[in-house]
Amino acid sequence: MIKLVLFDWGDVCGLYNLEVFNTFLRKVGCDASLADGHFKEFKSQFDRDRLTEEEFWSKLAQKLGFKWHWSLLAQNNKKNLVVNWPLFDYIKELKKKVKVALLSNMDKTSIEAIKSEVRLADYFEQVYFSSEHKTGKLEKAVIDKIINDFKVKPEEMLFIDDFHGNVDKAKAYGMQTVLFVGVDNLKQKVNALLKH
Repeated sequence: MIKLVLFDWGDVCGLYNLEVFNTFLRKVGCDASLADGHFKEFKSQFDRDRLTEEEFWSKLAQKLGFKWHWSLLAQNNKKNLVVNWPLFDYIKELKKKVKVALLSNMDKTSIEAIKSEVRLADYFEQVYFSSEHKTGKLEKAVIDKIINDFKVKPEEMLFIDDFHGNVDKAKAYGMQTVLFVGVDNLKQKVNALLKH
């Protein structure tokens, strides 16, 4: 029986419109084609709070040849948030039947942007962002904390993510999983799992 549903943020609950960010970079004379690679180069450290906001955005600015203050990159990135409101409508309904939490690799800049758009407490009993725990979202310390916080077993948890690698890692902990490909598909799969 599922007692807790865990949602990822990235490309599930929301995303960043990288084209808007890349358009900004092109306007200021930077090679936007380099942004994704350099972003990924430092993102994992930023998500785990091993780089400060200034360190991350300064490194990215340097790699991109961005001539202005690093904070302009951070501010522009915050403007690119796209919330998956149809999913949040479903989460609100789902919360009436089962406990719901958010579990995501997320840096502090992005967390600020998310919290400025969404009252997370209206949708989730708990929120677990990697940078706040200084570890990856599917690392044992975070999973053990969730198990303890909710008094559940791994097999009583349903993890929803858009990335096969994360789904596989959650399965290895014994969780049930759904690969997110869209809201309608998710509703169908989750509702079927909740009936068992």
